[in-house]
Amino acid sequence: MESNRVTANSLFNNKSGVPFEFNRVAKKYDVATFLSQGYQKDLQRSVDRLNLRGDEFVLDLCCGTGKSTISCLNNLPDGKVIGIDNSEVMLRVAEEKYYKQYDRNKLEFVQKDVMELDYDDNSVDAIFMAYGIRNMPDYNRALKNLFRILKPGGKIAFHEYSLEKNFLSHLYWKTLGYFVVIPVSTMISGSSTIFKYLVKSVDKFLSPNDFTNLLSETGFTNVKKHNMPTWRKPILRTFTASKPNEND
Repeated sequence: MESNRVTANSLFNNKSGVPFEFNRVAKKYDVATFLSQGYQKDLQRSVDRLNLRGDEFVLDLCCGTGKSTISCLNNLPDGKVIGIDNSEVMLRVAEEKYYKQYDRNKLEFVQKDVMELDYDDNSVDAIFMAYGIRNMPDYNRALKNLFRILKPGGKIAFHEYSLEKNFLSHLYWKTLGYFVVIPVSTMISGSSTIFKYLVKSVDKFLSPNDFTNLLSETGFTNVKKHNMPTWRKPILRTFTASKPNEND
């Protein structure tokens, strides 16, 4: 039964409720993403754009059920990735899938609020964040904290929907969202609230140029945007950047 208290608009205005709505759909979420053609390949493509050496300590933020975490792990033969999310049930699904296959020295899942990450300054080699930055209540504060914990020379990649500032881009997304994403995902999960919110959050998120500008203003360098192929090209991007070395 759909919640009478939580709506897409109320989630957008108070994003603290987003993890709880993800809890409601967590056990069916992988089925919904499986039906999204190219979902896993696109995640891997974004991780590949980090150009990891393979021995880094990586944080995968807003990891959900761990699909992005495994994409990171694929490029870390001698490193470690920690998947972080604030949805308890999404993490439980991830743990059930992957803890039997991988050692905790290679892969770990931790429940934390990404807005309140408490890692030490300059302690993380690389950060990956898929479909997460637009769910942060304060983009500026979130990015400043990620910049703080990243090592000098460290890399960051955002795998995110971001629409150009034109009518056709937003019409394309709304057509996909309201006629495909919401009805199909609702049928699979039994709840429409979080998917209505996600469609709205993409429509209201920063444009590619605005987001790259924000990354630069935060202090990141080598800021680049990369489009995805096929039908996602007008809507889905990888944003990559680095933290300057101390002698730069």
